[in-house]
Amino acid sequence: MNDLIWLHEDALSCDHPVFAEAAPGSQACFIWDDIYLQQMDYGFKRLLFIYETLLELPVTIIRGKRCDCLARLARQNGGRILVPATPNPLLQQTIARLGEDFAVEVIAASDFVTLSRQPDLKRFFRYWNRARKAALLPAGSMREDSR
Repeated sequence: MNDLIWLHEDALSCDHPVFAEAAPGSQACFIWDDIYLQQMDYGFKRLLFIYETLLELPVTIIRGKRCDCLARLARQNGGRILVPATPNPLLQQTIARLGEDFAVEVIAASDFVTLSRQPDLKRFFRYWNRARKAALLPAGSMREDSR
């Protein structure tokens, strides 16, 4: 049995631990769900960034509804669905729905930076302005921007 790796926009990295956790020969996919992307209100530049990043990853891009596509692929693979952890409530809802019918395992990565309070995730630069100093310093030097 092979695992199905569901990669989403919160984990666009070829070294995410989800790949190491998967059985050899497992399929990785990204579901390009137009309705979800509209709900997220991503602009053209963000969508272009996601798409161009996906082209560099070992992942199949499938256009359709997240739950429908993932359920079909999970039935074909006959194994677990492995998905990177995410703070996104819409993705968490999909993970919970899939967990009703399939073995779903959420795989966390180490934090990029540790922040003392919840960041504003609506816009990347709001997050980056809080995280950049800690992210660019050697590990353990600073937890976050003190602003």
